[in-house]
This record gives sequence, C-alpha cells and structure tokens, in this order.
Amino acid sequence: MSIKAIFYSKFDPQEGPKILHQVPEDSILTTSELSASNGPTSSSASSPLLSFSTISRFLIPRQSLCGNLISLSPPPLTPNTPPTLVLSHPICLTSPHYPRNEFIFNFALVLGEPSTTDVTSYKSVVKKLAHLMRSLEEQSRFLSDDTAPPNSGKIYSLCEMLMEDLNNYCECMIPIDELNTLNIKLFPTLPNPASVKPWHVPLFTVRIETMVDENWDLTLLRIIPYINGVNSVKRIAMLADADVKLTKKCIKHLLFYGCVLLLDIFGFNAIYAPTAEFSNMIAKDIEMQKECARYVNTAFAPSTQEEAIIDSATDRRTSGLTTATLQDEDIWPLTGKGDPIDGVGIVQLFANLRQGQTVREWYVQNTNMLANIDMRRFITFGVIKGFLYRVHRYAIRTNKGNATHGHHAENGTEHLTKSMSSERNLTEEASRAQKKHSRDAYGKGDSTRHLNARIIEFLDGTHCFDEICTELEISEKELIDRLKSRDIGEAVIICR
Repeated sequence: MSIKAIFYSKFDPQEGPKILHQVPEDSILTTSELSASNGPTSSSASSPLLSFSTISRFLIPRQSLCGNLISLSPPPLTPNTPPTLVLSHPICLTSPHYPRNEFIFNFALVLGEPSTTDVTSYKSVVKKLAHLMRSLEEQSRFLSDDTAPPNSGKIYSLCEMLMEDLNNYCECMIPIDELNTLNIKLFPTLPNPASVKPWHVPLFTVRIETMVDENWDLTLLRIIPYINGVNSVKRIAMLADADVKLTKKCIKHLLFYGCVLLLDIFGFNAIYAPTAEFSNMIAKDIEMQKECARYVNTAFAPSTQEEAIIDSATDRRTSGLTTATLQDEDIWPLTGKGDPIDGVGIVQLFANLRQGQTVREWYVQNTNMLANIDMRRFITFGVIKGFLYRVHRYAIRTNKGNATHGHHAENGTEHLTKSMSSERNLTEEASRAQKKHSRDAYGKGDSTRHLNARIIEFLDGTHCFDEICTELEISEKELIDRLKSRDIGEAVIICR
C-alpha cells in the first residue's frame, strides 16, 4: 500500500490553515490535538504519520507558490515513525465571493518510504485531482459551499474511495456529479531502455502473439516473425525488408515495455565465463537447475517462435511450456550413453566454461554430456539469469602495415596478363575473354582493398568482433584471417 493517507486542507479566515478531511482518520496530527496532548502517543497501533503544524506553511502557502507541485519530507514524530513523503498541489482562487477575496485549498497524498515508491507516477494523480477540484469550485462552489462536519460528507467519501481504489487496483473511476467523473490510472515510470545495436539479438519475454494488434506499427508487425533469439537486429531488418533504423526503434519500443531482452550473437568461437553470482544462484538453487534442464533439453525444444517467459511470481524465465505437468525424472536430458544428467551435471557444465576457451572447445571436452542439450539455449539460459557473461574480443592495430602492397600486386598481375597476351597469337574472342578476366581480377582486388580499409577503421580497441562482422557482413573466421594478412598490418586481439 503506497498511499498511507489522503487529506484535504484549506485556509480558514478565522482559524487559518486547517485540515477538514483525512483518510484514514487521525493519520495526521492537527494543531489542536498537538496542543491538547502535548505530543503524540507512539504506543497506539494507528499512531499519526506526521504533524500538520510543522508543514502547514507549505501545504497552504502564499499565492506565489500556489499552482505548483510541492513535495516534502516531514520530520518524524517519534524515532519509530516511518519516513513519509507528502505530495500536494495547492490552488488559490481569487474572487469577491470569498472572504478576503481568495480561497486556498489543497489535496495532499502521504506516501510511504520514498526509496521503495514510484513517486513520479503519483505526481500526475495530485495534479489531476487539483485541476479537477479547481474546475468544480469555479463551476459550482463544490468546495467552499461544503458544510459537512470533518471526516464526513461527499468530499471525505471521495478521498476514501480514491485511496482505496488506487492502493488496490491502481486506477479509479469515481462519479462526482452528473457531469464530472474522476478518472485516474497509475502508470509505472519505466527506465529508459538500453541502446539497441545492429549486432544485438532480441528475444521475447512474453507471448507476443497474444498481444499483437492489427493497428500496431507496420514495421513492428513485419519484424515480429523474425525475432527468435537467433537473428540479430540487422539480420531481422534484412529478412523483413525493413529499414535498420526503424527496426532498431521498434526493438527499443519493445525493450521499453519489457517485451524483449537483448542477447549477444551466439557462435562457436564465442567465449563465456561464470560471473561472481554463479555460486549463489544455480549452484545452490535446485529449482533453477530443474528449470534449466527443462529449457535446454532437446526433447522439449519449441517448434515455433522461441521466447523467454517471465514468471511474475518467481521472476523466472523459462521456455513456452511449463514443467508442472512433467515428472522430475522426465526433465533431465540424457547423455550420449543414455544416462540422465542431474542438477550436479548441469552445474558442472556451466562451471567448465572459462576465460580463453571457446564454445567449440568446451563442446569437444563435454561431447557426451551435451548429446541431447541445445547448446545455444544452454548458454542463453545462463546469460538471461545473470550467472554467465560474454567475453568479447577486440582488435587493436599497432602499425600502418603495407598499404600499397595489394595495389602493386594487382597492377603487376594486370601488366603480366597483357604482356603474355601480346606475345601469343590469340583470336579476337580469346582476347576479349582475357580482358574480361583481367577486369574481374582487378575489381576483386579493389574490393579486397576497400574491405581491408573499412576493417582498419574498427581496429581501435573499442569495437567488438560482433559489431565488426555485423557492420561489414563478414564471418568471424574471415575477419581473423584478414587481421593476420600483411595488408592490415600488425593487430593485437584482446578479450574483455
């Protein structure tokens, strides 16, 4: 329950700032109660949260501060009083109809611990409530003509229903009169999504087919069938025949609402290693071991679009099917010899991953145990859970190399071909074929030099191999071969 109390206060011409209605009752210590009791009693189960007298000058301020959102942390009444945050939006109306020609009122929300409460989502509630009450007051003197005793009447009922509905349902629809209704919905404040790169691999965390609407963005509808946890963002754009920039925006939109998560491109030359959380997670969590076994077992591999479903109750991400209908002995994958792999074996496989060892080398060492395990899903499970991390490789060029070597070589080949053709008595057709071959060879060499020049642009130690291969559309093996060539020069590969 984030809202601890709601109260309505105004400036009384005879008594000054005062609270007329508060929900729950006695949650705010008024000035009269403070002077009568000479202090709050903390032994009561419904002890007050704060004292109105200490913050009244901020809740009913001078005219220059009215019309602004005010948030404040009142001092605790006792050492045992929990910290609170008060959000308010005071309103001042001027008219000859009012005593002193003005009417100042305020509806305030008292929230719980600020560090555990989404304060931003409640700011719009306070503003909307203040603006609605201002309109009602200007139309029908809804507030100033109210003569109900404290903590009773229609204004008190409004505050009571507002607090109950927002705490229980995060929304409310409260009719006030025939023409006005208070409609409020709490929208959580989501953090800005991470930057989406062309080499990232999106994976659904929800069953997207149950959410798709025909009115969605056209680019989003085109790329959804190709989001399967394997294709990178750039490849998705190519398969869907969509613009890469628009595809990145769509993925970022899905990421903002938690519909996808981003992974690295899986490859057998990739390196993975356990994090510091490994010993405290799957190594001790038997349920996570069972979940992993169900997720990676090839006997239960999904035939359709892959997704990582997040269970809100346990915050576990699993494949599309549930293990509730399976016996424990049925979920464990089998080795090449037909023996089941238990939780200890799964933990051992994860522990065998380490720095300096590629997935291919890890597979060769554990071929028997990995016979019926989907390696990509096995690695993805560890990355999603957070106890595995990808070790990226970067290249740094240490010298300029021989930039003109390839150019002279190609030119030399072209001149050699011409000289040989002039010494032979070739027919006209053979001569044309020879010239075409020379042009093709020269064009191929020019393309090679252009690609090498582009590779050199990435050799500053800030671009991982995934980025380079995706941007240049080459394989990692071809990239490594080119880094070893003389045209590139000396390049050092580092892992981090």
